[in-house]
Amino acid sequence: MKNIAKFFVLFTALFSGLFSAGQAFAEIDNIEYGGSVFYDVDSFDGVYNAEGAVINIERDRVSELRRAQLYLKFDLADNWSSKLQLGYSEKSSETKVKDAYVRYKGWGFADITIGQDKEPFSLGLMTSLKNSNAIERNIASQAFRLGRNLGINLASANKDYSWTVGLYEVGEYGSDTTQGGGGKLAVTGRFSLTPINDIGQVLHLGTSFSVRDLDGAEFEVESNAEVHGSVDVLDTRNFQADSLNQYALESAWIKDRLALVGEAYHQDVKGTLDSDSATYTGYYVEGSYFLTNDSLRYKKGRFAAVKPNADSGAWQLVLRHSYLDAEDNLDGMEVTNSMLGVNYYRKAIKLMVNVTRTELAGYDVEEFDRGDAVSFRAQYRF
Repeated sequence: MKNIAKFFVLFTALFSGLFSAGQAFAEIDNIEYGGSVFYDVDSFDGVYNAEGAVINIERDRVSELRRAQLYLKFDLADNWSSKLQLGYSEKSSETKVKDAYVRYKGWGFADITIGQDKEPFSLGLMTSLKNSNAIERNIASQAFRLGRNLGINLASANKDYSWTVGLYEVGEYGSDTTQGGGGKLAVTGRFSLTPINDIGQVLHLGTSFSVRDLDGAEFEVESNAEVHGSVDVLDTRNFQADSLNQYALESAWIKDRLALVGEAYHQDVKGTLDSDSATYTGYYVEGSYFLTNDSLRYKKGRFAAVKPNADSGAWQLVLRHSYLDAEDNLDGMEVTNSMLGVNYYRKAIKLMVNVTRTELAGYDVEEFDRGDAVSFRAQYRF
């Protein structure tokens, strides 16, 4: 009850702030409000309970307000628009500005976006978590995630292709998130083609890259192995890095109720000391199938929200296998995850259950090398 009360206090404050902002722009056309709320429960054992070298094999359970987000979109003038998005996480007890940018759409060949925005990397990462088939992003995507940063990008998209290229300012670099303001620069881009984009069938092919100047910043790879309530199952050693290059290949095929998605990742990190330089790789494959007469929705290079065809809602089964090789220089580990999920969609509500198994191998693995988890999410969007 304490957590629920905390959420409603925060929700009221955030909504009041956005409402006040909307009143300030009362003369502007096309003001749009929206948001989403996630409430999660994770039950897990084994490596998900690891604290350093100590392993607790007893099952633990964590419930949390995973996310509460509100956004405001509005037009500033002809061809100019803006977005502000705020997000709260109970685990970090922080409210952060997620998106804050202005966008110009007056150029014929591309839109230009200036401000804080998500860096364009990977199909799975560019698809919003509220539209994901799983509660958490896969282990490979987590490790190569770039997050949001201040920058400027050019982008264009239609039913046949999409592309985005941007220049971003980044600070201390970690695989879970980047923190802006460090004065270091990154160039990140993503390109996709959709050779088939018909009603009932979509074929998507794409690639993305990021070239980053780290200038001696601390680098590490961290991941909760797809269970948000757990500790970091993967946490490689810290070392000073001068630069980082990473790449992804992506593909997706949708045929009526069935969807298959796969991505592969490669990352080269150049250490300040040559002996610290490392290479990490990963991949995932995911299949999903609707038991009802529904299908995944695809729009301009990413997946969109599922809209059930019947008032009774939609049922979806999901199976995913992911792998990350974060083992290099006699350090790190290999992580293999298998996940089975069931999702139910009805209007603004989405209920999700995931059963996940993680298996570890490598230099940093102690005596216990496996863990199992059951996760539940109740999601509401408005």
